[in-house]
Amino acid sequence: MSWLFGKKEKKTANVSLLHTDVHSHLLPGLDDGASEMEESIDLIKCMQDFGYKKLIITPHVREGSFENDPATFEKSKEKLVQELERQNINMEIEVGCEHTLDDMFLDMMKLKRLKTFGKNYLLVEFPFFSMPMHTQETFFNLQLDGYKLILAHPERYVDYLANDEATLEQLKNRDILFQMNIVSLDGYYGKEVQRFAKSLVKKGYIDLLGSDLHHHKHVEAMQKAFQNPDVVALIESGKLLNNKF
Repeated sequence: MSWLFGKKEKKTANVSLLHTDVHSHLLPGLDDGASEMEESIDLIKCMQDFGYKKLIITPHVREGSFENDPATFEKSKEKLVQELERQNINMEIEVGCEHTLDDMFLDMMKLKRLKTFGKNYLLVEFPFFSMPMHTQETFFNLQLDGYKLILAHPERYVDYLANDEATLEQLKNRDILFQMNIVSLDGYYGKEVQRFAKSLVKKGYIDLLGSDLHHHKHVEAMQKAFQNPDVVALIESGKLLNNKF
């Protein structure tokens, strides 16, 4: 009956078009995401309610804060999957990793200990204060080794990427996939990130949408973002690659 008062119902994005979320922090107790199994299950139920069919969970590996050993992630995944099955929750789970491009990453790279998902996809993030000087060389070497690179939330590196079109073009010309956080387009991280996010979408640079889900506050932000016209348009554009994973 809202039409009686001249108000139009907000359209909600059809999340089932995405099928797969490629970035989340839902393995319990590993990083700054879900702290325990109960919280992991609750958050996964929320993702199921949104319409997701598959979650790629990507715990942080970062020097000085989350010095996780990716070799342990599959055991954590097995426990999570067992609990999902026990509760009859139908959600496909795959585990990758969100690697920060730091010295620890370079050491793991040499030792061939990087954690991928899908067909050798590797999710990497930059430090928020600056892009490492060795980035282009590192990416070149990773691709020589057969890794397919995904850059996590480039819109959040607004302080140094927003006015550096040359670097953005270099990254895209190198076939780096760009994964945007859904809530960025709705202003969750502030207006500057939102403007940069819209700019990246307009340029056709965004290949994947991710939740970067850590906690219930993110669920609430996603629920709101799924009614944002920019989010709806991007999901319905047919340009995203989420359903290929």
